[in-house]
Amino acid sequence: MNRSEERMLGRLSRCGLTAALAASALLAACSSRRPITVEPTPSFVFRSLDLSQRADDGNRDWDLTSPEARYDLTSRTIRARRPEGILYRDDQPHYRITADLATVLRDGELVVLEGSVELQQLNQRGLTIEGDNLIWTPSQSRMVINQRPKANDGQTQIRSRELAFQQDNELLVFSGPTQLNRVDESNAASTVVRGGSGTWNLRSGLMQAPGPVEAVRSNGRTLSASGLDGNTREGYLDLQQPVTLVLENDRGRITAGLTRWLFSAKQLQSDQPVQAVLQNSKVQGTGFKLDERSGTVIISSGCRVLQKMETLTAQRCAWNWRSEQVVADGDVVLQRTNPEQITRASRMEAKISDDGEIRFGQSGARVESTIKLSPATQEKPRRTQVSF
Repeated sequence: MNRSEERMLGRLSRCGLTAALAASALLAACSSRRPITVEPTPSFVFRSLDLSQRADDGNRDWDLTSPEARYDLTSRTIRARRPEGILYRDDQPHYRITADLATVLRDGELVVLEGSVELQQLNQRGLTIEGDNLIWTPSQSRMVINQRPKANDGQTQIRSRELAFQQDNELLVFSGPTQLNRVDESNAASTVVRGGSGTWNLRSGLMQAPGPVEAVRSNGRTLSASGLDGNTREGYLDLQQPVTLVLENDRGRITAGLTRWLFSAKQLQSDQPVQAVLQNSKVQGTGFKLDERSGTVIISSGCRVLQKMETLTAQRCAWNWRSEQVVADGDVVLQRTNPEQITRASRMEAKISDDGEIRFGQSGARVESTIKLSPATQEKPRRTQVSF
């Protein structure tokens, strides 16, 4: 073995590399009978490649293997085909990484993976990060995917301009524009959320996305907010105020403050002031709960319904936008202006007509009504005609 080979193997052993030499004939200056010339860059081809790296505490950090690799001695560059690697946490396999090609620069200081790159979490969640190009800096535990990146845990999928994955704390940083897809039971994208940049902690599930965001349901319902944060593992996102929900087919618009989106339960809920604008009426109150499965919105307290000719107040009220039924409960007071009439009851029901007006009535409930009639115009008495 000549000095070039000794230096090469010395460098590789320091980064934990072992290799089987397959083509020593590629070495330059192998024959003493050749005339003295400028030597080309020494290159080595290996039947297999096995790179390993340990953390400062001695635990395994990462491994990278390949069935075929080439090492350039001058540039200290390894080019490998069909590479496969393992990332460790607490000395246990935690992520598996594969690609079509790998370039290992400066004996492992930088790794570039190309073509069908996939980073898969080795646990029950099975989260995957994919793209066409990944730049990995092992000393910083940092991976950056900047060509068609996406992350998917089976229910939430993120597509962004760039994804940066911090291996040591499992923080995924996405740089916008970003699209988040939520998947329902039918395994089809049911909600698309568009926004800017943000972070997603894959270990804890915490997600933050400041800046305006907009969600579009497959049925045409839209939801917008000034930002969001939440926990995908616990199944919720908190939408930052102002929050606006536009129901499908222009059925109504709901405006609220901070709202929690329980996407697993298909519910929206808030304890902040809320206002719903329908075709010919407004509904106000404090706190609401929207259930997508039943198609119902419940105003939790201080319900007030405003229409052109009447006003209704109640402790709470509910509206089903599928059946067009409205129910008011608790100390219900209905005031009409023409004629002036006040009706009180413990419960009232209503139906939304085709023109969008809420028409209140009762269903067997006892009510108390007071009607004030305008006094009729009094005619002046006729004077008795007198003749002489």
